[in-house]
Amino acid sequence: MSLRGKAAIIGIGETPVDRLGRKPGESRKITSEYLVWAVRLALEDAGLTKKDLNGQGLAAIYTTNHSQPFWPEEVAAILGISPGVALAGGNGGASAVSLLGHAAAVVSSGIADLVLCVAAAAPFSEHGRSRAEPADTRDFEMPFGVMGPNCKISLVMSRYMHESGMTTDHFGKVAVTARYHATLNRDAYLRKPLTLEEYKSARLISDPIRLYDCVMPANGGKAYIVASAERAKSFRKPPVYLLGWGERHNASAGPQSHANPLITGIRESGNIAFAMARVSRTDIDFLGLYDDYVPVIMLQIEDLGFCGKNDRAFFEKTDFTIKGDLPIQTGGGMINCGQPSTTGGMLHVIEAVRQLRGEGGARQVPDAKIGLVTGLGAVNYGKNFGCTAAAILGKEI
Repeated sequence: MSLRGKAAIIGIGETPVDRLGRKPGESRKITSEYLVWAVRLALEDAGLTKKDLNGQGLAAIYTTNHSQPFWPEEVAAILGISPGVALAGGNGGASAVSLLGHAAAVVSSGIADLVLCVAAAAPFSEHGRSRAEPADTRDFEMPFGVMGPNCKISLVMSRYMHESGMTTDHFGKVAVTARYHATLNRDAYLRKPLTLEEYKSARLISDPIRLYDCVMPANGGKAYIVASAERAKSFRKPPVYLLGWGERHNASAGPQSHANPLITGIRESGNIAFAMARVSRTDIDFLGLYDDYVPVIMLQIEDLGFCGKNDRAFFEKTDFTIKGDLPIQTGGGMINCGQPSTTGGMLHVIEAVRQLRGEGGARQVPDAKIGLVTGLGAVNYGKNFGCTAAAILGKEI
């Protein structure tokens, strides 16, 4: 079934991020408070009230710092609503874009008229809650010094540099561009301009990953509301339509499967989304690529077909700024706006809605009509990225 033009985003909500805590004597917000805050903002944006959510759809994304998996049922209890259908987003950083397609399927099939998609996390408020390390991490990674995502992605980046010949100049250009866009975004956390030399001289985190290659953890909440295309026309703000969507998991599986950490799976997800949307790469006005690390942005640009594999010349000559050939990370991306755990992937969906509504302000892409957003989840050690999703959004059907 094609989802093209059958659903639209009609409301968005995004709380400020918080990393360093509140004022002296003031307690930090916890996950449930960020969740409620984000939902309230999305409802206000759409011109809805909480009562409008009863009997409708609810999609919630698990957050890694919560005492229990972030089940939609728990979210419903926190919000005080009684949804008619519940969707759970357990695909890590791919969850926000993944659930966009699932929500569109729900409203286009008539199961619900609206679907609220929400996520929140407060790792700097609730970090005291302990979690047991998975057996594979405990037994096969930590004893050899692989201490979490930074170490894993450093191996991916090393392999990528070896195969492609990419240098710190190539990675730095992407990092500096995203930071430039963040300087134009009042909601970004990191807004100080970044130079190429500052990027290259930053301290190593896990060689060759440097400080400005890495996403910044933060507290925060985000939400968006999906409606059928027909109902979307009745809301206060212009709808942003889902034109194409694709999802793929464990992309290296099959008879020819082999260990390759550079396989993201976004090639397959992107091809499905482009075919559904019936648009070409040249029709895309901007990209919002999942960006827990700078090299992941570059791998996705290649796999989505905007250039060939290991095309150094493309990254050297292309202007990725909002006034350039292929604008990317128009709000600064997660690297500069912060990543509240698996909530972070919602950032690109929300930014795409702003761009297509013409609400980008100083960072607005001129005459933006179509944008592409992605989500990635799970870096499988020595293999591939586990979960991927891509969505093409447009201001018109």
